[in-house]
Amino acid sequence: MALKNFKLQILSRAKIEVDEAAYYYESKNKGLGKLFYLEFKSYSKTLTNIPFFEEKYNIVRTLPLKKFPYTIHFTVDENEKLVSIQAVTSNYQDPNTTRIKL
Repeated sequence: MALKNFKLQILSRAKIEVDEAAYYYESKNKGLGKLFYLEFKSYSKTLTNIPFFEEKYNIVRTLPLKKFPYTIHFTVDENEKLVSIQAVTSNYQDPNTTRIKL
């Protein structure tokens, strides 16, 4: 099955979470924040080509990063060919305090 490229939308709260994580890693080791951002960007690009990863919470799908303990939470609208990144959460974050409110 040939897939057409999907458009990518990153919600404001997900952008904030990426920025916060990158800032945290950069504060720990110079250049590490940039590596986090580049990995997130690479995985986001993957979602525009292959968005059908594990459906975890009702309609929310997840894609864990490989080098960092974070997971991308996103939805897919097949009709509109749109992937919406809802949140980027730490795997150590308490799920009761996450910003995800769907």
